[in-house]
Amino acid sequence: LWLPLDRHTFDGHEADYLSAFMGAPWTGSTRLYPTLAGLYALLGKAFSEPGVLLGLNLAAGVVTVLAGAWWVRNRFGGRAALSVGAALALSTPHVFWSASAYNVAIPQALVVLGLAVGGWGGAVLYGLACASRIELGILAPALLLLGERKVATGVLGAAFAWPLLEHTASFHPPDLVWAGNLEMTAYLGPLGEPLGLVLVVLALTARSWRLVAIAAWVHLASAAFDDYGHRHALFGGFCLAVAVCGGSGWRRWLALPALALLALGTQEMASRFYLPLKSFTQDLPPLGSPPSCTEIQDDPRADNSHWHLRRNPPAGTLCWGEERIHRAWTSRGLHARALRMHTLYDLRPLGVLSLPGGPRLVYEVRW
Repeated sequence: LWLPLDRHTFDGHEADYLSAFMGAPWTGSTRLYPTLAGLYALLGKAFSEPGVLLGLNLAAGVVTVLAGAWWVRNRFGGRAALSVGAALALSTPHVFWSASAYNVAIPQALVVLGLAVGGWGGAVLYGLACASRIELGILAPALLLLGERKVATGVLGAAFAWPLLEHTASFHPPDLVWAGNLEMTAYLGPLGEPLGLVLVVLALTARSWRLVAIAAWVHLASAAFDDYGHRHALFGGFCLAVAVCGGSGWRRWLALPALALLALGTQEMASRFYLPLKSFTQDLPPLGSPPSCTEIQDDPRADNSHWHLRRNPPAGTLCWGEERIHRAWTSRGLHARALRMHTLYDLRPLGVLSLPGGPRLVYEVRW
């Protein structure tokens, strides 16, 4: 209901999964996991409408809400379950990734459902999640902290999936990216931003500290990824929602401002879903030609990635170009990269450069 799915396009890596659904050959990688690509390929033999993939992921998002609420009900009671369920239904990253055919919503649903089921059944579900997205193996310590030892053994699913990947991701030195990404708590969702963190601190109790510690662990571990974004922090956001909205006594009222923050964040995201061109260009002066500067990229794989230049910035003026796709929320995840650029660096707008593919806002980058 939040998003205009009639405007959805399968771009970026989401297009690779669509190709698998349409019957095209594919090769396993960290961007096209064999588990999910194989499932989509099987669905493609029975269906031809790509909307089936969106429907499946929307269903996974609903499963996450219901399973998360069920787990909270068993631990903290029915009122807390309703509050947490509402928080998940309003959570910005959860809503968005539930409307994408990329490998995010389904693995997240498997993790939370595994937590709700518990035992060896939960281990199987968590194992499938790790086989669908290897980095979910970082959640094994979190499950142990929650007392779910059997479920945590599902981390072996990552070991099963690894040999099936012909291409794996390459990363910059963790100490380099970790120092920068520590500031990116906003990837945890609205409750990871300053006002939300105030609620998290107020919610700290003997029964919630584990949840907050898990959210911190998810953030710290994911921050070692050079392309860290909202999709890596979903379980951390879930734990913050439980911590803030599942309290007792006077803390149960913290759910009200938390739900308001989540709703505002999701409304803002929905308004930027495939952002209109006119709302992107703003009132900056046009640039007749590219400015004289050294351009850096937000893409960690690029030779001139900002990660390469953090330790030894080149002399002269540095600049970065932000395009419409950076402002919009799409499965390419460039909104997360743009958020990192705006957070880590002092960006001073120079003007708008007109390109065949659309306008580019050019910023001077200062450390």
